[in-house]
Amino acid sequence: MAIDESVLAGLRREIGVEHCEELGEISAILVKRFATAVGEQSLLYTDTTYAQACGYADVIAPPTFVTAVITWTPGAPYDRLREDGTEADTHLPGVPAQGVRIMGGGEQMTFHEPVVAGTTVTRRTVLLTASERASRQGPMLVARYRDTYTDPGGVSLLESVRTVLLR
Repeated sequence: MAIDESVLAGLRREIGVEHCEELGEISAILVKRFATAVGEQSLLYTDTTYAQACGYADVIAPPTFVTAVITWTPGAPYDRLREDGTEADTHLPGVPAQGVRIMGGGEQMTFHEPVVAGTTVTRRTVLLTASERASRQGPMLVARYRDTYTDPGGVSLLESVRTVLLR
């Protein structure tokens, strides 16, 4: 499939439509593993006793933890993967499941509250804009999504605005 007006029209139908997904509980072991993998050395991310002494119920997640996890499921079956290996059902409303290459085009994050291990997180995704742009390799689409991550009480933990390039 080539990027064409029908793909752009499909994206534009999703503008403003909110999609909600409960990501599940953030576990301390995942937080600790992520912190280690990205070289974070703060004890707030790796030592439960230290985090509790600082007033938290458990370790807190490094700032980029929540947005770095593309999917919180065990993974899609092979026939639900895009050519680039991402899940077709991942939180990119309006993007066709096949024939489209997805590339990150940048992300702006606003942090509101620490994400403490043991918190159940919900993500709300809204497509903000979709437009076509010429590139050296031909047409591409530029989509901007806003993801809002909240706790069970509806408290905003963080907001992310992502630019996604589609070819």
